[in-house]
Amino acid sequence: MESNGNRVLSDFDRTAMIECLTGTFENMLELMGISKDDPQTKETPGRMAKMYVNELCSGLYDEEPKITVFPNTKEYDEMVLLGPVQIKSICSHHFIPFIGNAYIAYIPDKKVIGISKLARICKWFMRRPQIQEELTKQIADYLQEKLSPKGVAVFIEAQHLCMTARGVEEHASQMKTSDLRGAFIEKPEARQEFFNMITN
Repeated sequence: MESNGNRVLSDFDRTAMIECLTGTFENMLELMGISKDDPQTKETPGRMAKMYVNELCSGLYDEEPKITVFPNTKEYDEMVLLGPVQIKSICSHHFIPFIGNAYIAYIPDKKVIGISKLARICKWFMRRPQIQEELTKQIADYLQEKLSPKGVAVFIEAQHLCMTARGVEEHASQMKTSDLRGAFIEKPEARQEFFNMITN
């Protein structure tokens, strides 16, 4: 499985993975010279294992969210935009978080989607180790596949702890990525409307 793929785990397999990871994290702390008898870190390996499997990387193992799609009976053909949706993902290069906001838009054709489902889609994809460019594209690909809309636009801005807490230690910078499809490329006015709406 790729670092940002998906393989649904049964409850049994998930528990077994957490138990195995707990042992691995115990070894890691021991190698770092941290006593397993320290009351502050005694339960840390188990907490770390549960955090990665059930929270930070849960999109690797959870089922696809149930997507409610409706027929576009009124033939609505203007932009639908949701944002900001808070992004909390894991950089696949250093396995520490990047945090920010996503804006998701589409121009319907035959189908519209329940608005809360856009946030659920975003959250399913964000809970995986990945680079921001891949996350942006995955969300756009998924909406294109499920809705076949006239256009899709995804914009993400995020602060990366791999750059703020280490390395260059640049605290004010944000990375911005976008993926535009269909009408958002073909019609400059649609593209401009999208960027105007997310910056105002």
